[in-house]
Amino acid sequence: MNQELKFKWHSVYGQILFDRKLKTAWEKVKSNKGAGGIDGKTVQSYASNEDENLRKLLEKLRLKEYIPSPVRRKYIPKKNGKQRPLGIPNVEDRIVQQAIVNVLEPKCEEYIFHKWSCGYRPNLGAKRVMQIITWNIESGYHYIYDCDIKGFFDNIPHKKLMKILNKYIADGTVLNLIWKWLKVGYMEEGKHYKGVAGTPQGGVISPLLANLFLNELDWELDSYGIRFVRYADDFLLFAKTKEEIQKAEEITKKKLKELGLEISIEKTKVVNFHDDDFDFLGFTFEHWRKRKKDGKPYYIVKPKESTWKDFRQKIKDKTRKTLTLSKEVWVNRVNQVIRGKVNYFLTIWEAIKENQKFGKEFSCFFNVFRDELLAIDGYTRRRLRVAMIHHHPSQKKGQKMSTKWGIEFFTKIGLVPAFQYYYGKQFGYSPEDYVQYMKAKHEKKYKRALQRAKERGKEYFTRERVRKINCAQGK
Repeated sequence: MNQELKFKWHSVYGQILFDRKLKTAWEKVKSNKGAGGIDGKTVQSYASNEDENLRKLLEKLRLKEYIPSPVRRKYIPKKNGKQRPLGIPNVEDRIVQQAIVNVLEPKCEEYIFHKWSCGYRPNLGAKRVMQIITWNIESGYHYIYDCDIKGFFDNIPHKKLMKILNKYIADGTVLNLIWKWLKVGYMEEGKHYKGVAGTPQGGVISPLLANLFLNELDWELDSYGIRFVRYADDFLLFAKTKEEIQKAEEITKKKLKELGLEISIEKTKVVNFHDDDFDFLGFTFEHWRKRKKDGKPYYIVKPKESTWKDFRQKIKDKTRKTLTLSKEVWVNRVNQVIRGKVNYFLTIWEAIKENQKFGKEFSCFFNVFRDELLAIDGYTRRRLRVAMIHHHPSQKKGQKMSTKWGIEFFTKIGLVPAFQYYYGKQFGYSPEDYVQYMKAKHEKKYKRALQRAKERGKEYFTRERVRKINCAQGK
């Protein structure tokens, strides 16, 4: 809900004035790691004397002598080539923010937030988003308003945000603290800049404040019966007709204007899912089509094309040949990347499986990137072969090891194949099944190549081919 609470939340500040509460907040901050703020203290240095540091912080909070520090401005590259500003608070500020979040978040979850808001919330996320999207598509909501808010985190008006917080929180100390965090500003190249608008991305409390702000939009859409799904500042609206989606668009624009926000025109569009595709949270949703054999309608969900380039880059970053590591360490480094990426690919399968528990039949094809997974596996093995050659590693030397360090070898030393991991989660295929599958695949490819050479009257085992085979076998 977004109406003013009859019984607002009192004594929020008093709930953090216990050593166990600060300790819990600190453990969360410590687990998230992260860089240090402007005071130069890192999570590691704070942890070296954590009991004394937490005692001093608690004393400052009890005496109301705690003063927030400006955040450290840092920039990270975006996929479009631009840079995204991050604000990194001091460790002490992160602890206090986390303590406040620990008190406010359960209350927001129980009384405030909408069930279709999924970003930065406990036990919600991409899987829940995929459940909502596929459910709506399957239910005939084929007109989709794909919306992005222009510079959302940088442009949240502070006074409007505080007005919203005042509907729920009656603790003046906490409201004053949040106001200071918003206004404290940031340090960049030795200069201090005051906070004018926005919540710094990187701040512990920023996601909660952002969700509270856009909660106004969520319930406005709900009041008109508009179906939607929101993940932070990215959201989709769903309708059954063109007229309905246009009305939903008007309502959205009007509400965002009231909130002091703008829509990013270049990132926003209306989609007719009968003809148009759209992307959301790293997946491409390809529009309805009909199967040739029986005319049954279906649509496709798969990772975006840019995902595969990013996948390769992350593998490359983990297999720099300038390092000298054991085979097991190399394998563990890339396994982390493979599991992380493939687990995210499995989100759509998990979402559909969850929705099927509620009796929803689905026409979604999502196991459609078999070749891309196999290509990633091949690329990973090529990168590892070069990385594992300690003396003057090169691509040429790596190619010579392709037989000795083949698929079966890497499987034995624990490399997780992306192809096997993805389909193994769904169907129970083991690494050994993967090895047999690849052997059969290569045998089939080899026989087909022999047959084609024979049909064309050409010699298959040419001198150059034999040379390459001998090279790969180390002869």
